[in-house]
Amino acid sequence: MGLFVKICGLASARDVERVAELAPDAMGFVFWPRSPRAVRASDVAEWVRGLPRTIMRVGVFVDASRRDIERIMRTARLDVVQLHGNEPWEFCNALPFRVWKAVHLRDETSGFRWQEYRVDAFLVDSYSAGMPGGTGVKADWDHARRFVREVSPLPVILAGGLNPQNVASAVRVVRPWGVDVSSGVESRPGRKDIRKVEEFLSICRAL
Repeated sequence: MGLFVKICGLASARDVERVAELAPDAMGFVFWPRSPRAVRASDVAEWVRGLPRTIMRVGVFVDASRRDIERIMRTARLDVVQLHGNEPWEFCNALPFRVWKAVHLRDETSGFRWQEYRVDAFLVDSYSAGMPGGTGVKADWDHARRFVREVSPLPVILAGGLNPQNVASAVRVVRPWGVDVSSGVESRPGRKDIRKVEEFLSICRAL
């Protein structure tokens, strides 16, 4: 299998349709109310109705309750929970879904006990105090590379400031299992630039 590619922050039926035509490995939908890309489960359920099952559907949550996560995941008919907040391992391990846990790269991650998380993948991202993701801030690739090596063979998805101009360099340095892009392929927050999406995917598939 080649590099796994997720296009995140989809926030309209039109963007879902156009991005799906390019066949990424996964498409992500943000359910954090403070995000400019926040969506409703009922809308997502309609948008993904015709998606091929080869495209994974990912719900992104930030410190949401288990009840809300389960309701949204089932309403929107999603495949994977991506937890982007401060969720402890006990919470992550108890969810009845596939789980990806985001790890924000900063000095404090030296105390992150990844061994306690029984998750399907980790997602490494840059850190911002005001926004847990989708900031366009480039991650520390050297730090990310060390994390990838430490948790191997668990899959690690690289996020944080990726775009068509830097994704090839990021992959060569970090050697992740996959990549995740949101703001780097947008015309504005919540609206995808389909040419950038196409370029990003083309570059990733050539790696």
